[in-house]
Amino acid sequence: MAIEKLKSGKYRLRFTVNKKKYSIYTGKKPTKAEEAMLIQEYMEQIKKESVAKKNGSFLDFANEYIASKENVLSASTIRGYKNTLNAIPDSFKDLPFYEIEQHDITRLVNDMVIKAKPKTIYNRHGLVVAVLREFRPDFTVRTKLPRKEQKDIYTPSEKEVKALFEYIDNDKVFHRYYIPIHLGAMGLRRSEIGALTLDDLSEDNILTICKAKVQDKDNKWIIQNYTKTEKSNRKIPIPKELADRIREQGYIYKGNLNQIFCTLDSAQKALGLPHFGIHRLRSYFASKAHALGLPDSIILTLGGWKSDNVMKNIYRKALEEDVAKGTQTYLEHFDKS
Repeated sequence: MAIEKLKSGKYRLRFTVNKKKYSIYTGKKPTKAEEAMLIQEYMEQIKKESVAKKNGSFLDFANEYIASKENVLSASTIRGYKNTLNAIPDSFKDLPFYEIEQHDITRLVNDMVIKAKPKTIYNRHGLVVAVLREFRPDFTVRTKLPRKEQKDIYTPSEKEVKALFEYIDNDKVFHRYYIPIHLGAMGLRRSEIGALTLDDLSEDNILTICKAKVQDKDNKWIIQNYTKTEKSNRKIPIPKELADRIREQGYIYKGNLNQIFCTLDSAQKALGLPHFGIHRLRSYFASKAHALGLPDSIILTLGGWKSDNVMKNIYRKALEEDVAKGTQTYLEHFDKS
C-alpha cells in the first residue's frame, strides 16, 4: 500500500488485492483508519458493479461492444451494427447475458427464419457471436444457419447503360445527375461520389478518391476522411469530356445521395429497363473491364476492392452480349473445322 500527493493537491492511495492493482483519489491525506475505510468502501462498490454487470442483459453488453468500436470502425458500419441490434427480437436482447446458452441462439435463428432473409439472419447472428466472443471468450457458438440464397446479380448491358446515359443527359430535370451516374459506371461507390469536390480533380483529369459521404449512427450525413476499405483510396483517370463537364458545372454532385437512386429508377421506368441501382453500375464496370481483357489487378485497383475474391465472387460477371459474341466465335471455329 502506498499514498502520494499529486500536483493537483489530491492524494492517491494505491493498493493491491488478489494481485490486481487499484487506485483511490481523495482530497485530504487519510489516516490509517480512513485508509482502511476507503479501501473497504471501494471494494464493496466494485463488487456491486461486478454483480450488476453479471446481471446485465444481452442488450447491455451489445451496446457496450458497439460503443467500444465507435472510434475504430466507420460511421456507416456503426450505424449498421445499431440497426442490426435494433432488429434482433426483444425476447433475446432481454436475456441475462451470462445465462445465454446455445439453445437460446438456436431458437433465435429458428424464429427469424420465418420473417427474415438468410443474409439478414447471418448479419444478426454475426453480431450476437461477436458480442459473446468479446465478453465470454470461452463460450463456443455452434449454430446451424439457413442456406444462403444464391442471387443472380443483375449486370446491365452496355446498350442499357448507354441508353440510360443518353436519356439522363437529354432530360432537363435529370441532367444534373449525369456526372455522378457516369462515375458510378467507372467503378465509384455512391459514398465516394458524394464526397468528391472539384479539388479532387487534377489538371490531367485524374480523380483522387480518399473520403466518403455516409450516414452516422444518428442518420446524419457526414464526410469521413477515409473510404470503405484501405484499398479504396486510389487515383482514377476519367475521360476528358467528363472532366470538362465537371469543371464547367463547378462541382461533382450536390444533394441527397438517395436522389440518385430515385433518378435511376425513374429513367429506367421511362426506358422500360430492368431496375438496378448505382451499385450495379460497379458490376457493369468490372464485367466490361474484364471482357475488354484488363488484368484482374488493374480492375481491382480501379474499383477499390479489398480483395481479389470479393471482386471475382460478386462483380466479375461477363456481360450477356460478350458471352453471345464469345459463343458465336466458338461456333464459327467448329464450322470451319
